Amino acid sequence: DAFVARLNAALTSNLQSTYLGGSDSDYAYALGIHPSSGEVYVAGYTGSSNFPNTTGGAQGSNAGVYDVFVARLNAALTANPQSTYLGGSGTDVAWALAIHLSSGEVYVAGWTDSTNFPNTAGGAQATYGGGFRDAFVARLNPALTSNLQSTYLGGSDWEEAWALAIHPSSGEVYLAG
Repeated sequence: DAFVARLNAALTSNLQSTYLGGSDSDYAYALGIHPSSGEVYVAGYTGSSNFPNTTGGAQGSNAGVYDVFVARLNAALTANPQSTYLGGSGTDVAWALAIHLSSGEVYVAGWTDSTNFPNTAGGAQATYGGGFRDAFVARLNPALTSNLQSTYLGGSDWEEAWALAIHPSSGEVYLAG
């Protein structure tokens, strides 16, 4: 299972920790805190077909061997109101997460070898570039119930997005990998 821990500012006390996952492998690599609600968003990837609280999520079930997961936890880490899978029929891994300061939308980036990654139509790169894997970025609503837009970023070889930032005034999305 993945885990999330909350420490005091002095790093002298573990205030709360929680496991996050289902019956298979679950890995967390990215975390963000909503600027107004204080909710904690966690992203990574999972092989679990029973990842917690995905019913009602943007993607309610695992579509491949490993899919991205995004989970929303309360600030105290005592409740998980919503999670969602994100991915196609291949392997999908999230390395980065950022939250838009004004809209609260959740951006997730990583890599995929799925040629059917969800909701890429209309994206900056609507189709898989080929080769071993492409980078991707997806934009979810704050409740994690809707995938608003996704896009591939890649050519004919191997691309992964490892870092993600949102410009504080323009809202433009920056990726590195």
